[in-house]
Amino acid sequence: MAAYTLLDADSHVSEPLNLWQERLPAKYRDKAPRMLTEYEGRPGAWWLIEEERHPHNVILGFGGNKTLEELQQFLKGFSYAGAHRGGWDPAQRVKDMDQDGVAGDVLYTTLGFRMFWIKDAGFQRACFRVYNDWLAEFCSYAPQRLKGLGLISLYDPKQGVEDLEECSKKGLAGGLIWASPPDDLPFYSEAYDPFWAAAQELAMPLSLHEFAGLQWVDWDSNDKKRTVAGAINSHEVEKTFATFILSGILEKFPRLKVISAELNCGWLPYFLRRMDERFESRGTRLHGSPFPIKLTMKPSDYFHRQLYATFIDDPFGVAHRSEIGVDNLLWSSDFPHSATFWPHSQEKIAQDFQGVSEDDKRKILCENVAKLYGFDVN
Repeated sequence: MAAYTLLDADSHVSEPLNLWQERLPAKYRDKAPRMLTEYEGRPGAWWLIEEERHPHNVILGFGGNKTLEELQQFLKGFSYAGAHRGGWDPAQRVKDMDQDGVAGDVLYTTLGFRMFWIKDAGFQRACFRVYNDWLAEFCSYAPQRLKGLGLISLYDPKQGVEDLEECSKKGLAGGLIWASPPDDLPFYSEAYDPFWAAAQELAMPLSLHEFAGLQWVDWDSNDKKRTVAGAINSHEVEKTFATFILSGILEKFPRLKVISAELNCGWLPYFLRRMDERFESRGTRLHGSPFPIKLTMKPSDYFHRQLYATFIDDPFGVAHRSEIGVDNLLWSSDFPHSATFWPHSQEKIAQDFQGVSEDDKRKILCENVAKLYGFDVN
């Protein structure tokens, strides 16, 4: 174990495959999300969230520490028997964390991401509440080490307030919202204000995770587009972060905390510099703003005060940590998904953090996460 306490800002659970079929209200149970092991003659972990939508192969969500050959075999006969038990068994999860030298996990969904694409608001909310109940049960096994993030439906932001409050009462540590909203409900809409206020008052950080945004729907349905998007790390959180800053949301709610998850951090130095340059030269400060709230700081100041980014494998971002802000970076393992380096996270950290000061290491690998989610590291 390293001299610092290692906290994981973005790891995942593997929800029981029958969770929604068993727990959804009776009126939704017949169309409960379910797993198919074959689709159009192709084997895999095909996750079906709505009957009118094509299922998506989510095999990489269960492939942690598998070689390409092992993953191919897993693909041909997918079942939880070949997945990491720590995804759904909290006792095993704690053992897996100990093996990797991790003291605390921030837990994201695996199967729930694409549920943000569900069109039926009532059905989506019901699915999310089922997951939140199960996740709270999971985390109750070791509440000091397992910090779960609830799924929050925002088709009705006032109902979102109720759901966030319920998550807080259940002991969950934050909320996951859509990373990009529908066109008719943009984040700068005042309809969200009660929700931002609630998140601020409850000290519940809000996460924007890859695949949870509505802009991903079209990308994910086309293999060619998705290949291009993945190669260049295209994502919607750049636009969402800009909206939070430039529309005045962070000005109005100065204690609101928002996290970009699983999109790494190397993109941020240019993003922040470009926003500041435009703001100073021809943006909000000089020519007025279309938004009712005026900014009192430059964009990067809002970022440093309220926004964060997790990363798994981004030595470029680590090298440019000072330009991003050391206080805004959060290490993550992605366990048990395929991008994880478990159980060799310590070796990976030693490789990527060569030349990084001990103070910076402690912040990125422990202290920033502890402050956001309430881990006790003493």
